[in-house]
Amino acid sequence: MVRLLLPSLLALALGCSQGAPPIEDAGPDAAVATDLAAPVDLPAIDLVAPADAAVDPFLGTLSGACGAVKALLHDPAPSLVENAVVFLPAEMYVRAALSPGGQRIFDTPNAGGSSTESEVMSFEVLASCDGATLQKTETEILYAPPDDGGANSITDLLVSIGGERVGVSVTRAYKPSGQGPLSDGEVRALLEKKLAGVNRSSMRVLAGDRWVKQILHVFVADPQAVKALERVVPLIDAKLRADTIVLATATRGGGFIYCNPDPPLGSECPP
Repeated sequence: MVRLLLPSLLALALGCSQGAPPIEDAGPDAAVATDLAAPVDLPAIDLVAPADAAVDPFLGTLSGACGAVKALLHDPAPSLVENAVVFLPAEMYVRAALSPGGQRIFDTPNAGGSSTESEVMSFEVLASCDGATLQKTETEILYAPPDDGGANSITDLLVSIGGERVGVSVTRAYKPSGQGPLSDGEVRALLEKKLAGVNRSSMRVLAGDRWVKQILHVFVADPQAVKALERVVPLIDAKLRADTIVLATATRGGGFIYCNPDPPLGSECPP
């Protein structure tokens, strides 16, 4: 497990609330929103980010495990990487604020749902930290048809990191206000569902698009959910985890990733 130290700026309470927003699927990645009276420390991690890693994404301010993903691409073991991003009221989620790859995702209709913002920001994080370049969006990746009656799962992005093709599946761990924090059971159900999809798409992808590894990128609106991820990930069946990198990105001021319509940057989901 790769773990890095998140700065005190993100020792915070993330209040994110509203009625259930549209999400990228009908599963439990409809989010946690918790109104906390006292700051909650994000998990401490014990590896310093590489000195040559970028620390500023194209939008927002990134901290934590910047550059760690690239080093794990040929590690056969599953891993958990944690970082965080803060968005400020002066910033705007607009096309001009994004990298060329982010702009392409911004412009491209996805396969359904309201997940464009999370997919854009997933790419921005990976581009800034690990030098990722966009190869294909989710509707462009080629797969063999299911031949066993199983799920027709697809991956959100195909990127290149260090010259290697990498699949990226993106989800959001968030639950609207009034429904309490995500329980460990809810987090585990979300991860198991998404990891099953990761394995399924890896099995079906055609040779021309085949990746060396997949990343399950989880955006988290509540520090308590990050801690739940840490508790739950080691409990998931080894075959389901395979060699997937679970990348957990905690957000502050990033309600636009979880809510629809988008609130201004620097704010959480409205009540």
